[in-house]
Amino acid sequence: MNSLIRYGFQMHPGVFAEDEIHLLREEADRVAADAGSACVRRLCERSDMFRDLARSSEIRSLLPHPDLQPVRSILFDKTPSENWPVAWHQDLTICTQAETPCDGYGPWSCKDGVPHVQPPLALLASMVTVRIHLDPTGGENGALRVIPSSHLHGRLNQESIAALTAGGAHTCECQPGDVLLMSPLILHSSKRSSRPDRRRILHFEYAPTDALAPRLTWHESSAEATTSLQRFP
Repeated sequence: MNSLIRYGFQMHPGVFAEDEIHLLREEADRVAADAGSACVRRLCERSDMFRDLARSSEIRSLLPHPDLQPVRSILFDKTPSENWPVAWHQDLTICTQAETPCDGYGPWSCKDGVPHVQPPLALLASMVTVRIHLDPTGGENGALRVIPSSHLHGRLNQESIAALTAGGAHTCECQPGDVLLMSPLILHSSKRSSRPDRRRILHFEYAPTDALAPRLTWHESSAEATTSLQRFP
């Protein structure tokens, strides 16, 4: 985990085999079609397969701590017709069941009918994001760009973001089955694809079981999975 701690991201190539990726692609396409969107939130509520995946032994073996639980899940599905750039940013909000005032939490906002809030910095620093790549994701197809070690600077204002991104970025080029771990505090972005193709990514966020303020509840279900992905043929 030294790379994740020091640089804020860590690559794990070839975690999932071709037959597993084929099944995950089919399920991703089904969920995206049902939702009618290229960005599908609450993924684990929409799919038993993805709920099990988020808690599978394949993913848990990559996490830095055994008490981390999945708290948010998203499918990103870039296509030639849905080819958007993402500016440099940190992931600073979490999703809760209700907007309940708590010390250290705020400001509040609402997205897709779900309360979002900026939690204390210590909570964000304890979280880990897992991105599972279902398609080839090179620099010409919207690969994630990161600023190594930027997560160590806490919350960043626009002036600090401009200064840190002026020195160049690392492009996280991935193949199907590769997994990227990252801190939500790392500065990251993606360019518009210059040679756009399918770029499906499963995005799961994890937090310690006792990280959230007692008055708050994570928005997404924490139902336990009972199997590993290995159950799939």
